[in-house]
Amino acid sequence: MRIRQIRPEFFTDPVTGRMKPDVQVAYIGLWIVADDAGWLEWDIPSIGALLYPYRPVHTREALIVRASDELVRLGRLTVMGCGCARIPTLQDHQRIGGNKSFTARERHQRHGPQTRMDLYAGSNGMVGKGNGTGEAAAAPHGAASLKDGLLAAGLKPSIAAKP
Repeated sequence: MRIRQIRPEFFTDPVTGRMKPDVQVAYIGLWIVADDAGWLEWDIPSIGALLYPYRPVHTREALIVRASDELVRLGRLTVMGCGCARIPTLQDHQRIGGNKSFTARERHQRHGPQTRMDLYAGSNGMVGKGNGTGEAAAAPHGAASLKDGLLAAGLKPSIAAKP
């Protein structure tokens, strides 16, 4: 996760200023999850655990799904079938200093859609993980479980263990 800045214009922008508060918070939260190019792995359970660690699993995942549907509709988020998402305007509004991180973008470019698992959120509120055929698939990038994946991503063990 990265430190990001919220500019005053965020609240007066015609798009972000009219978002519901829960969508605004989720949008800002996605900024800290994304790499410096605005790319992130679109893994709703992991994102929910990072942004809302003290909320029940179904609540936090539903928050991410609802917010992402709205952000996609507004053109502030692009979710791809390859398991990646991109915040197209992040680089325009953040001053990136220090050690730059482009891990998600590089992973997307290196693996491409053919070898990546499809993680998706439907506007019907259902959250799924699979290969696009409706069949369940293994955890992404060889992680044995979501908890293992969260731990590998650097989440504190006490938070990764929460339901």
